[in-house]
This record gives sequence, structure tokens and C-alpha cells, in this order.
Amino acid sequence: MRNDLHEQKIELAVALRWADRLGLSEGICNHFSFAVDDAGETFLVNPQGLHWSEITASDIVLCRHDGEVLEGKHPVEETAFFIHSRLHLQHPNAKAVLHTHMPYATSFTLLQDCRLEMVEQNALRFYDRIAYDDTYGGVALSMEEGDRITAAMQGKDIGFLAHH
Repeated sequence: MRNDLHEQKIELAVALRWADRLGLSEGICNHFSFAVDDAGETFLVNPQGLHWSEITASDIVLCRHDGEVLEGKHPVEETAFFIHSRLHLQHPNAKAVLHTHMPYATSFTLLQDCRLEMVEQNALRFYDRIAYDDTYGGVALSMEEGDRITAAMQGKDIGFLAHH
């Protein structure tokens, strides 16, 4: 288990660094997580305060869905915990959760009634995979807000939060 966990930490750190190289990061309040058990009760997440470009496997935090930190030298950003813990717990098939603030995606969510239209063949790869949360109103700082976002996902694997 310990070797597998270390490998998962390495993979998550690599994913974060690669996402940064692709221009998918913005500041330090984006987060990736990976569920390490089948029930989604325990997950790895990048820590608060470190830019993706500098994260290593030893920085990755292991925590439980109830907020207990099992391993890690850094704190977990609150919104990361409230969003990822609820998504992993309520959708255990969601092994990896990637929350980014890509400029083009964020700009898209600022539009009134934003919807990705299936008007071109490349858009079809997203057909019936996107959930839209039109009532998103701020920072997720509670289990209830995490539950609301999770419910808005409707089991889809891509979510757009309005104004986010």
C-alpha cells in the first residue's frame, strides 16, 4: 500500500506540473485530487500555497472526507477540501478530480446562459458529459456547498460553475 501511495503522489505531482506547462493553472487556488480507496473516503490533494510548477510528491497531502489529514506537511486549501471530498465520496467512480481556472473556460462561464453548443464534430466529444451549475454564487466553504456542487454535476464528468 505504501509504495502504491507514493507512486500515486508522484503521478499527481506530475499531473499538476504538466497541467501548469499546458497553461491550465491560475494562481495557487486550483486543485487536483485522486481517490486512493474505492469508496472515495480517502484522497490525495495538492496543498494550499504552492504553485503547481513547484509541487513534488512529498508536498501532496493525504486526507479523509471528514477533514482529517493523514499525511502531509502542508495545509489543504478549504475550497479544495469541500469540493473534492464531497465529489469523491458521492461519486466514488470519480477517481481523479481536476479543478482548474483556465482563462478560456472561466471566460466561457461569465456568459449569460453559457452552454457548449454541439454544432461542430469536435464538440461532440463533450456530448452529454457536461453539467452546468447556473446558481454558483461564491467560494465553497462548507460541506453543504460541496454537496450542492456535487449534485449539480449530475454524474457528468465535466462541470462549469457559473461566474467561476
